[in-house]
Amino acid sequence: MKFWFFQGMFCATGGTIVSGSMAERTKIKGFTIYVMAMTTVIYPFVVYWSWSTRGFLNRYTDDTMTSMESIFGPPLIDFAGSGVVHMVGGVGALLGAAIVGPRKDRFHPGTDDAFDGHNMPF
Repeated sequence: MKFWFFQGMFCATGGTIVSGSMAERTKIKGFTIYVMAMTTVIYPFVVYWSWSTRGFLNRYTDDTMTSMESIFGPPLIDFAGSGVVHMVGGVGALLGAAIVGPRKDRFHPGTDDAFDGHNMPF
């Protein structure tokens, strides 16, 4: 059960990366559907391909489980899971931002949209 929650937090982190790229541009229903699809369908496949000993990016080549390779050569080495989590979140964020598009009425072509800073020291 602890392992399930541990992996669930990795999956949730991928979803929070997406939230920053789609902020202020989507309704909560659309964002929820997007993150649910990403975390229930896409993320498990990528994790299996990367972290499983039978995934195509990281698999054992013999029965003694001493030699590993991937279909691209050396096996994937992902320290503490950060590579897979941030790759899935980053690609999901990029695709989500591309699908949603720019913020409406925020930037106008040909004009300098200056705004007051909101940082007290500056």
